[in-house]
Amino acid sequence: ATFTEVPKDVTVREGDDIEMPCAFRASGSTSYSLEIQWWYLKEPARELAHELAISVPGSRSKVIHGTRRCALLQTVRVQGNDISHRLRLSGVRRQDEGVYECRVADYSDDETQEHKAQALLRVLSRFAPPDVQAAEAVSHIQSGAAPRRHG
Repeated sequence: ATFTEVPKDVTVREGDDIEMPCAFRASGSTSYSLEIQWWYLKEPARELAHELAISVPGSRSKVIHGTRRCALLQTVRVQGNDISHRLRLSGVRRQDEGVYECRVADYSDDETQEHKAQALLRVLSRFAPPDVQAAEAVSHIQSGAAPRRHG
């Protein structure tokens, strides 16, 4: 069993629309009961690992531990060997920044198998130019300026 497509870290501007793909293929030829869940984790994964481990699987509401939050965004369930889903976010806001996790659960066996893939979403201010472009613009203006002549 393996991910055939995983979400990737992405940096966008406020107001942009994004899609995060997640696709998974179960091994073998038998039909599986597969479920994809998209979770939003406010903090990076390493800080949340303990809290996620004690959160209730399948919970449909926000799970709050101290000041950190994780929320179940979407669930898709299929019968078969393949499952995929694209998480779509429209008009991204600064507060959408954080880690998005695609969890795939395989309910075929007596013991449920869970697989996870994560991506970090960074959201830039709509009005702040990217650092590299700003530096290039400043150097271009300085080198392209004609000397003033006093007459």
